[in-house]
Amino acid sequence: MLPLVTGSQILEPFRNFWTDLSALDPVLLQLAAFAVLLGGVYALAALGLTMIFGVMDVINFAHGMFLVVGMYTAWLVSSNLGFPDYVGLPIAIIAATALMFAVGWILSVLTIEPIIEAPEENQFIVTLGISFILLAALRLRFSTQSRQINLQFGELQIGGTFIPWAQLAAVGIAVAAIVAVYLFLQYTKRGRAIRATADNRDGAWYMGIDVPRVDHLTFGLGAALAGLAGASIALFSPFSPSAGDVYLVRAFIIVVLGGLGSFPGALVGGLVIGFIEVFGGYYLPGTFGDVVVFALFVGLLYVKPTGLFGTEAER
Repeated sequence: MLPLVTGSQILEPFRNFWTDLSALDPVLLQLAAFAVLLGGVYALAALGLTMIFGVMDVINFAHGMFLVVGMYTAWLVSSNLGFPDYVGLPIAIIAATALMFAVGWILSVLTIEPIIEAPEENQFIVTLGISFILLAALRLRFSTQSRQINLQFGELQIGGTFIPWAQLAAVGIAVAAIVAVYLFLQYTKRGRAIRATADNRDGAWYMGIDVPRVDHLTFGLGAALAGLAGASIALFSPFSPSAGDVYLVRAFIIVVLGGLGSFPGALVGGLVIGFIEVFGGYYLPGTFGDVVVFALFVGLLYVKPTGLFGTEAER
């Protein structure tokens, strides 16, 4: 028999939040700090997904597993180099990003290019198949045991707020990566070719742009951003081969909330999900925060199906 939920139980979390807000409880500042940190990393996780969709019109269901491969690569490199953390971790993060760029480029050539003009069902099957293969390979190599990068970085205290250095480093990497991608797309020749292809693939062909090469570069960059996001998350959170599903769902929700193919949308969507997850986890019972996330997701689809920053013209 299902337990009954009374009106007072539903309203209690909101009353508690209002009480803390009225009293300017320092816990709100602590929660807000965690929400921004988490939202920044989520935005990075979604950035590669929205970039691939915006340019290639391909929904990459292997994106979550790309993050997990990045996690394992960072953990494997950092735990075997024997260097101090401040030397070994940057090398591990660069290795995860570079590996995923190469993997993304190769997968684009071998699996995505042959079916890029095919019906969406084919793209769904191919990218989902890649995800299953990566999941099986990771389980075969590392088992289902949870792993974690052991760091002793401590915390940063600002006023009454405590921020773990590892999480601060992760969001710093995310912000730097988002800015770097923006500058690359705006001010480099290859970046302009990617934007031209995203705006009009046929027009890009006529302008002499090598569209397949742009697709491979885009898929490689999207996979590299996923690997970088995974390596950043591994700095402060344990992971296992099955972690990909969680981050894939989060990334999809963020991308749809912000608007498919929209960079600002990925950033805003990541922050929205970060705030809901952190504040929901503190004030709401059990996993009810996830219910709020999906309610927001469904509600926005009814009100604005293209997402916060999407337009009808883009789709």
